Amino acid sequence: MSSPDRWLGRARSGISGLPLKRFRALATSPGMKPLDLTSRWILVTGASSGLGRELARVLARDYGANLLVVARRRDRLDELANELETKHGVSVRAITADLGEIAQVDRVFAEATLDTPLYGAILNAGITHFGNWDELGWAEYERMYALNVTSVVRMTTQLLPYLEQRRESGALMLVSSMAGLVPTPYQTAYSATKAFLVHYGCGLYHEMLPRGVSVTTFVPGGIRTEMTDGAAFNDLRSWLMPAERCAREAIRAFRDREYVYSPGFVYRWGSAMTRFLPQRFFIGRVADQYRRSLARNRSS
Repeated sequence: MSSPDRWLGRARSGISGLPLKRFRALATSPGMKPLDLTSRWILVTGASSGLGRELARVLARDYGANLLVVARRRDRLDELANELETKHGVSVRAITADLGEIAQVDRVFAEATLDTPLYGAILNAGITHFGNWDELGWAEYERMYALNVTSVVRMTTQLLPYLEQRRESGALMLVSSMAGLVPTPYQTAYSATKAFLVHYGCGLYHEMLPRGVSVTTFVPGGIRTEMTDGAAFNDLRSWLMPAERCAREAIRAFRDREYVYSPGFVYRWGSAMTRFLPQRFFIGRVADQYRRSLARNRSS
């Protein structure tokens, strides 16, 4: 096996020296078949734009899944639902909610499971802050934590017992980030919230495996979405992954019941390299690049 393959195997598994091909056999949930998404109902949060919208499109177009799409902007959800139903002949239900509020998280779960047999869910909604840590106000931090962490935990604690009781070997995917694997300066609070999701999702994978529900943690790098539209990202835009491509890889990981999955060779390679370079050195180089981008484009 070539060195890159061995490094990728380590990055994907966290098990030193495990061959990539063998790891892929272990990464999917043992004894569980890949998801059959055709005509099954899948919940997608944060579906009005960016990665969430592309996840919904891939599920409908490539797999024929029915969808419950959740976000704050009703007009965008209705537009997406009309697009997917017209183009792909699937059923789509839109639920408007601000998942930063616990009461609305509970309402979404209640509405989503009232008359719909959910087969799986992708918890994608989240927000970031790119800039100095002390430019993030306390109210903004609380908002980020509520959406990125609390809403995910709350929804997960409701979804997993539901999926387990249905006995259809359903699945859950948590959308974290590469920033959850490696501390990321100038996205410090965001990075911390995503690190929580990595640990949470990986722990749940092992707890739910014998109970017949797979839990996948998806860790993309930078993506071209509304969250990265700001001028501060100008110097970083060349390495951002198109949202549609990222979504295709995400759904394959979801379908195959992967443990932890990072899309794109460059990001998997980067993840592998962080295991060989001193973390302080690697993070310092990231900090330098981000600092320069902020300095050049802050007035844009």
